[in-house]
Amino acid sequence: MGLMLLDETADMCGDVAEVVQQFCVHNTRGVVVSLIHLELPVDREARLIWQSLASENRVGGEVLDVLLEVVTQDQEKEGSASTHPVMGAASAMTVMLDTHKLEEVARVELGRVVSSLVMLLSRSLGTKYSPSSGSLNKANETTVNIDPVNIALETLRSLFSCVNCVVVASSLTCSGLSDYTQLVGLLGRLVQAVAQHAPHHLPAILSGHVPFTAATVPECMRVASLAVLQSCAEQKAGGDLALLFSTHSVLLKSCSDSLPLARRLALQGVPQLSACSEMEIETSCVASLTVLITGVEDEQCSAVSLTALRGLVSLLPHVPPHHIHPLTSTLALKVRPFFESSSDDHRAAAISIYSCLARCADGDHKTRYLDYAQTILVPVLLHSTSLHPATSQACLDTLTSLARVTQFPPLINSLSSYNPTQGFTALVSKIVSCKCRALIEMYPTAVANAVSYFKSKNPMLRCNVVSLLAEVLCYTQDTEHEQVQDELVTAVIQGMVELLRDQDREVRKFAAKNLGRIVILANKI
Repeated sequence: MGLMLLDETADMCGDVAEVVQQFCVHNTRGVVVSLIHLELPVDREARLIWQSLASENRVGGEVLDVLLEVVTQDQEKEGSASTHPVMGAASAMTVMLDTHKLEEVARVELGRVVSSLVMLLSRSLGTKYSPSSGSLNKANETTVNIDPVNIALETLRSLFSCVNCVVVASSLTCSGLSDYTQLVGLLGRLVQAVAQHAPHHLPAILSGHVPFTAATVPECMRVASLAVLQSCAEQKAGGDLALLFSTHSVLLKSCSDSLPLARRLALQGVPQLSACSEMEIETSCVASLTVLITGVEDEQCSAVSLTALRGLVSLLPHVPPHHIHPLTSTLALKVRPFFESSSDDHRAAAISIYSCLARCADGDHKTRYLDYAQTILVPVLLHSTSLHPATSQACLDTLTSLARVTQFPPLINSLSSYNPTQGFTALVSKIVSCKCRALIEMYPTAVANAVSYFKSKNPMLRCNVVSLLAEVLCYTQDTEHEQVQDELVTAVIQGMVELLRDQDREVRKFAAKNLGRIVILANKI
């Protein structure tokens, strides 16, 4: 079916629209399929027809159904989102929804319509409009630019305006949407606006996106659907804890997705289990910790491992201790390598996990935690003056947590009175002077572990290890029962001698200042 070309001054446009509406009552699909092949952008005459079709709920609902079928057809086929019929159908939906006469239909079908349009938006990234040979389009003869992404966004805005969610509609603004990062950000703002201003729509919107998280769905659609679910979890599902828990269950299944970005989005939402009820946490905490631990080992993408580490830091404080105890050794071993990571963010998160584990170091588990702490004491101390705020804070928090585990009041009080502006030497001096038995037993291992830091590429660590070894050895070698082996003392002295030729002036200064103290103690022995 085609439309007769009407003169702009004619008065028959309304009559033609009414006739088309009558045709639509008897053959909805035939009329819609013909109309979507009209030229784009939608002209005045076509706009009148689409507005006429929206004037009655039953007909408008049927037309909307057919338009959604067109928009969602061949979703797995590359380039299907930018064809003329799909662009025509989306543009028609915009016109119809802008009349606000389909509010009832839009509310009932909101979940299906939103998810269909979000999928269309994701499929439109990086595509260009491709007019079909059977269309009546004249875009090639004009300078009008038809952008598939903008058309999808306009339809989404019209949909939320139609259901009186104007604030939500206004959140859908983005210039130059062209990649997954921008898409995830846009959908995050959309869900945030819905959670704040129309939380009653969240269940429908989420249920419409769940099917698109399946591994068989194209990656662009998986990213979009998981971005919506992750953002919903981050927004605590607008206060609907039952919805939050069901969202969490879906995210758990997507943590093994083949696409790194999809895994990252899923893992990012997993820690929000902490906002659920105690019973739900009890039910799903082990599965959540398991996927996060697996994510820590992700070798394909460092962003995934960082997300998993941060997820553990967020979730561990809310997990019952009896669920953490069986996983303590696994956690300690998995995150330890990140202490030497080139990424400050990875290091900060890994150190923070040891602070979280201290919460469960009670009773019989205290000794095991102190054994793990012995292996990380040196790097935690050395990085406590890092210029990376998150790392330095993580180190100080972990030292404070360790002090609580020792249950030694002088150590706890000394650390609580420490101010980072006092410097590293003051920190080590406070710790050593407390004479905490649990830490004293760690000193031989600490000295052995510290020697390797003489070769560190980081001048701050070389300076700090000199100060640390000087303070520790000045205490141990000045007593009869706490002395470390002569071989270790010799290794320390040799390391400091080499640092006298260090390229960094500050390192040379620290080495020269402390070398004499250790040599004198060694000669006393």
